[in-house]
Amino acid sequence: MSLLSFKSVSKTVRDGTQDIAVLADVSFEVDPGDYVGLWGRRRSGKSTTLRLAAGIERPDSGTIIFDGKDIAKMSDDERALQRRRGGIALALLDWTPKGSRPVVEHVALAFACNRHVSFGEAEVAARRTLKRVGAAEVEYEKTGSLKLSERVRVELARALVCEPRLLLVDEPAMLASPSASRELYELLRTLGRDKSLAVVIASQEAHAIEGAPRVFSISDGRVRTTDSRRKVLQFPRASAENRGA
Repeated sequence: MSLLSFKSVSKTVRDGTQDIAVLADVSFEVDPGDYVGLWGRRRSGKSTTLRLAAGIERPDSGTIIFDGKDIAKMSDDERALQRRRGGIALALLDWTPKGSRPVVEHVALAFACNRHVSFGEAEVAARRTLKRVGAAEVEYEKTGSLKLSERVRVELARALVCEPRLLLVDEPAMLASPSASRELYELLRTLGRDKSLAVVIASQEAHAIEGAPRVFSISDGRVRTTDSRRKVLQFPRASAENRGA
């Protein structure tokens, strides 16, 4: 059975006096342990797709099934609980610290709040996860002093610390350094080889999803699959610049 399933999902947003179709009759499935790339230009609908999958937003029509349950029909509280304990994590890698606390505490708080365990147990989980993403050396650094590449790894650790079954990564192609980007992409590919975790990466940078066995492209709110050679389909000529994000 699929872990995540979009069935005829549509979403519109209000822009002034008109409704803009962000997603139009989108259907796809993600199986347990899948590693999936979603490639689209800015404002193509890829970020909205991830927010819908995470239960942060509701679709206007269609169903979104996660682990056999229609999250589109859940209440706000039920969807929040699903994200915390049901196995969905959304990593927004453009995270900027609003305060400054030790990294291990920042990651441990996510675990302690969601699992209701002692802070000591949460710190153990945080250190284990920071090591998993290659950020163990910054565990005692303050979040406000982290470099961009370090913040990205810490945010991944915070998303992974509760051991989700589905990791949604929005736009990892944001690092200024090519070498830091390559290291991040390799880390994501490593996570994608973990059969207990399904990973969906949305990016406008093809290198970010290189190596994904399954790749979709999204344009004008519609999803297109890969061809038989697993090459990413080229975007149609129609511009998506005026579509919603």
